[in-house]
Amino acid sequence: MITIQPETARPRRLRAAIIGFGLDGGDDLQRLTRSAQCLVVGGSEETHDAMREAVIRIELELEAMQRELGDLDADDLAELAFRVDLPELAQIAERLDAGLERQGRSFGELSAEELTALLDLEDLGAAVGS
Repeated sequence: MITIQPETARPRRLRAAIIGFGLDGGDDLQRLTRSAQCLVVGGSEETHDAMREAVIRIELELEAMQRELGDLDADDLAELAFRVDLPELAQIAERLDAGLERQGRSFGELSAEELTALLDLEDLGAAVGS
């Protein structure tokens, strides 16, 4: 069999997604909710339902904005988080924005690893958990 590859590779477009993990599931049920731009995994029934409602608000707001999650920069993400009443997401977006400004770089220039490194995850976890 002969395969032909194009002479130039098409640029890969990275997709953005919001992933929510519920860690308080005490029963044996496996809960999973997928949408076009979000994924919710685990949690108790109450936690999973709350995360699913947040996903619905995010998707509706993105639809109203006529944008996709991957099209948002850190400022836009923070604004989206405030619009849908998700202060934890707004805090993450604000930290990303501050880190990008310190480095003089844009959101699209950094890899997922570099974006993650901009956050102090232990400090962020303590703030979200309180």
